[in-house]
Formats: sequence, structure tokens, C-alpha cells
Amino acid sequence: MVAIHGRTGQAAEQGESGIRPFDIGRDLRPVARLIAQAFADELDEKGRAALRELRLMSYMGGLMRLLSRSTSEFRDIFNGFVWVENGQLVGNVTIQKADSRGYRWQIANVAVAPAYRGRGISRALMERALGHIQEMGGAWAVLQVRENNRVARGLYERLGFENLGGHTKMVASQAPTGVPFPQMEGLIPMPASQGRLLYELATSQPHPEIHWWRAPRRSQFQVTLEQQLGEWLNRLVGRQAVLRRAVQHFPDRYEAALVLTARRWQPPHEMQLWVRPEQQGKLERPLIQWALAALQEHPRWPVQITLSTVDQAARQVLEEYGFQEEYTLLTMRRSVKLATDI
Repeated sequence: MVAIHGRTGQAAEQGESGIRPFDIGRDLRPVARLIAQAFADELDEKGRAALRELRLMSYMGGLMRLLSRSTSEFRDIFNGFVWVENGQLVGNVTIQKADSRGYRWQIANVAVAPAYRGRGISRALMERALGHIQEMGGAWAVLQVRENNRVARGLYERLGFENLGGHTKMVASQAPTGVPFPQMEGLIPMPASQGRLLYELATSQPHPEIHWWRAPRRSQFQVTLEQQLGEWLNRLVGRQAVLRRAVQHFPDRYEAALVLTARRWQPPHEMQLWVRPEQQGKLERPLIQWALAALQEHPRWPVQITLSTVDQAARQVLEEYGFQEEYTLLTMRRSVKLATDI
């Protein structure tokens, strides 16, 4: 979640102002408070859970400092810089390796306390982060930002970051009623064991964000026997059902697929959708209709799905069924070879 190691030419000590490397022993707690304050309107359940873990770790400052000094992997997780104003921590930037070689680095948690915004602190933290990545031999910096955060996006664009696209979370407050099952040739149950075909479908997507930043891993689509047993037990006791459908026109290939997690004990229902580029605009509707029809036998809880920003055909179908955008998260990258030109 947070911040760092590394030398900087501008250090800020008690009573002074400026940038200094993150100190896990003394900075973890104020950084947790700062992140909670800066991203109060953006944190989802996963983000809130991560923040709770960060706060818990902040009460173990001595142990955290010892681990950071003795374990390189730990240092890779907690790496970055803070801005101190008159001894008070008011800004933070997190820097982490995004791959084992240190070729790509992720910048996150760029946060400044509201009372100190508009003073160039975010830019100074970003410049120092990019300089650090360059010093460490990295080639690319990547970050994610809410599409509607125009102030942050403007800063990143001025610093030379380019937009790779992103993903949009769509939510329906209730599963719609009266949706019939579609009549469509080639729409078949998808066995959990067919992870290879689903992986190949997922990797067919042309989105730059997927191929450059978050490439699908084969293991994500392999449902183990233990997981299959867990799905069977959950369905037996009425907790939830994982339902899979695919459109198959050829023996060894899926044209599109959807996985629906329909819950009975706790909302929300969740959908995942994949469509080959040449089939986009043709197969989204029957698959989404099938999922919403299957939900007729489940509680009318909220339904959510995450789409790539280029999946406009799927978004249009979802909006027709009452789904609305909750947020869009963009991925941006920058070559750190330009760091000296900032």
C-alpha cells in the first residue's frame, strides 16, 4: 500500500518541509490516515480492507522496521516518499516494482492532505518517484487513476503519461425481473474444466491495458478439483452458484463466454464477460440476457460487472437493463527515459 527506500537530495526533518524517504516505523500510521482522508470517496470494499490491514500494521512499527531492513521483498512492497510540512506528514507517493526484473514500476497512493493541495506537492512527489525509478534502472512507470479525477489526470498528462484505457464497474441496484432465456444456437454450458479455452478467449482481447499491464494468467482460468468441490458444496447448501455459459461455433474455440456468481446469502451477484473482437456487438446481448434470466430464481440483489472501456457494445446492453457506471479506472504509463525532461 505505501511507501519506501531510496535517497533524495531534499530531505525533510522534524520542523522542516520537503520530501524524504518513507520510514515504515514512523510514517505508516500517518500515511494510513492520509490515504483514508484523500481517497474517502473512492475506496471500494477491497480498498477498505487493505486500509484496515495497513492500520493494523501501523501498530507494529518496530517489527515493520526490522522486516524492512532484513527482507528485500518487504522493501519492495513498502517503497516511496513522503512530504513533510513543519514536521507534519501531508503527502505520500508509493513506488513498487511491477515485475521481477524491475522493468516496470507502479506508482500509487499519490495523496496530499486537503489543506495543502494546490502548492505543487503532488508534482514534486511524482517527479521524485520518477527519478527514483530511473535511478533503479526501471524503464516504465505505470499508475491508475479515476477517470473523473480531472486534477490528477491533468497532472499525469503534463508529466508525459499516456492513457492505455481502463475498466468500468457497472452496477444494477437490483437484478431486473421478467428477463427470458435467449434462444441462440451455440450457447452451451461451459465446464469448469475448460480453463484452457477460456484463457485463450481472454487473451484474444486487443486492449492495450490487458496486454501491456495486466495480461491474463493461465492459472486464473484453471478451476482446480478442490475449487470445483467448493463450488458444489456452496451450491448444495444454498450459499451461491457459479454458472458458466459459452458460445461455441468451432470444436476447440469459444467465441464468447460469461461466468455468473449468483449468491443467496450475501450480495452482490457478479458477472464476468469475454467476447472475441470479431464478435463484439453480436454476442454480448444473448450472454447478458442469459445471466439475468438465470438470476430470476435468486434474490433481487445488486448485480455488478467490470468491463474494459472499449467494450461499448456490452455497456449499451447493460444500460438497457438498468446498469449504471459506478466508476472508471484508467491505466496510464510513462517512459522514465524522459524523467530528466520533466
